[in-house]
Formats: sequence, structure tokens, C-alpha cells
Amino acid sequence: MHRKWMRDFRLYMAVGGMPQAIEAYLAGKNFTEIDKIKRGIIGLYEDDFKKIDPSGRISALYHSIPAQLSKNGKRYIPSQATGKRKSTRDEEMLYNLIDSKTVLISYNTTDPRISLALTKSPESYKLYAADTGLFITLMFMDRPDAVNDIYTKLLSDKLPANLGYLYENAAAQMIAAAGHELYYHTWDKKGSTHYYEIDFLISCGTKVKAVEVKSSGMGKHESLKKFSKKYSKVLDCAILLSSKDRKSEDGIEFLPVYMLDFMVR
Repeated sequence: MHRKWMRDFRLYMAVGGMPQAIEAYLAGKNFTEIDKIKRGIIGLYEDDFKKIDPSGRISALYHSIPAQLSKNGKRYIPSQATGKRKSTRDEEMLYNLIDSKTVLISYNTTDPRISLALTKSPESYKLYAADTGLFITLMFMDRPDAVNDIYTKLLSDKLPANLGYLYENAAAQMIAAAGHELYYHTWDKKGSTHYYEIDFLISCGTKVKAVEVKSSGMGKHESLKKFSKKYSKVLDCAILLSSKDRKSEDGIEFLPVYMLDFMVR
């Protein structure tokens, strides 16, 4: 049952929720044809972006989402997308992009003990695509002739293990669809240039749920352990999402990613 549900979930990630893509899948179209439809939708988005900003920078911000998530950085950096130095227009373009409903924004909250909203950092945020199917098309925008092979590997769980950000984007979509704002949290490791990070924090009354996302195996989860200890008074539960089946260990709930929806309603 778990294997079937994971395959169904990966199928949803591949097709996404856009009506035209779903109709094509139900009509028996192959993934090359479905991907062409999704590329067409992205093309329509780009046309709308250029009406707001003819320079193409808003479109560049949108296309840069998978690349920036893949770097596992602390935040989204507009200049990496546009190739321009930071300007006073960056914030305006960002909010135009958010208003388009094509992206989701997650803010870095600096102190989960107080309030996620009150301690969010406006300068430190991540962007996700609002539709997981379009996110996958954006990931492989430069490989239109290889899409059938890519989708086949996705459905059989044979994509490279470093594509955890694909599942992370799907998790962001699920949390937002449940009516929650998106927040994450980072803090420095003592005596190191590295840092700890919790992918998502979800308000739960006076407490928070801490969520970390992995692509395949359960792997290391040092950040969840450290967060559980540091913020034990405000922690409702610690959740690690992956493609593996459910278990509980060391105070952490290990859940298959499709079960996130039950944890955020």
C-alpha cells in the first residue's frame, strides 16, 4: 500500500494540478505531450510577467526557483536570478511575482519561541513554485527531448538522491494549501561556518511543528534533534518526511511525504 501511495504521489508531482495537464493525463497522453502543455502554461506566465516588467527580470526570478533551491542556501538571492545588482525595484518585482499566485514565499523566522510572523526576516526568504508539475518542468526546462526518461525515473523513484528540493517544493504547496503561511528557521553551528536548518515551521496553537524533508532515505536529521532540544518548550512535534514508510524514533515522527496533509489540517 505504501509503495502504491508513493507512486501515486510522485505521479501527482509529475503532472501537477493545472487542469490542462490533468486533462491530458486522463486522455492517455504521454509525458512528452503533458510536458509541452506545462511549457505552454509557463510561456503564458512569462507573457504576463513581461506586461508588468518588460525587462524580463520577473520571469528570471520565476525560472531561478529550482536552481536556487538546489543550492541549499539560507535564502533566495534575486541578483543570482537577474544578473543585476540589488536595487530598489527588487522588492517591487518580488511582490508582483507573489501577487501573480505563481509562487509561494517562505520567510526565515529568527525566534520560534516568540511568534513565527513577528520574528520573520523580510530580507531572508525562499521561493517555491505554486504548482509541483510546473516546478518539475522548470527543473528540466533545457532538456525537452529527455522528458519521458526524466518522468519515468521520477515515477520509479530513480532520480538522483540530491533532488530533495523537489519533495520540498511539494511539501510547501501542501502546507500552503492547508491555509498556513510558510516559515523556516536557520541558526549557526558553534565553531563552524555551517548552519542548522528546519525546512518548515507550522504554527499549532502556542506551539510549532518542525518539518524536515528528505528525497529518499531518512538520512541524517541533526537539525531536527538540535531544534527539538533547543525549542522543547514550544515544540508540538518533530516530523521528518521522506519516501520511506512510517515509524517513530528519538521523539521524531518519520512519515512518508504523502501523509503531511494529515499533519497540517
